[in-house]
Amino acid sequence: FDGKKLKSTTKEGLDIEDEDEKKKLEELKAEFEPLTKLMKEVLGDKVEKVLVSSRMADSPCVLTTSEYGWSANMERIMKAQALRDNSMTSYMVSKKTMEVNPKHSI
Repeated sequence: FDGKKLKSTTKEGLDIEDEDEKKKLEELKAEFEPLTKLMKEVLGDKVEKVLVSSRMADSPCVLTTSEYGWSANMERIMKAQALRDNSMTSYMVSKKTMEVNPKHSI
């Protein structure tokens, strides 16, 4: 793991491709831009943004948390805490990012 940082795969910003794959991904982003804008309009405030991603192989899409926010598991743990009030839920729930797989048949 020399020179590599340990990162969570459930968060956005996962960078595992090389230069050729990055160029292909940029072309796919441009091609799928109308679709991602439409999906963002339909989903509204449920997601922060909709992106084209190359992290998935079989799934059509994935919901990820923000890079510096709580993971979905941490949100679940905090919601289960006994001594919490309803004012805490507003900052505990992080906005999700929807990542779309451009290579999926759907």
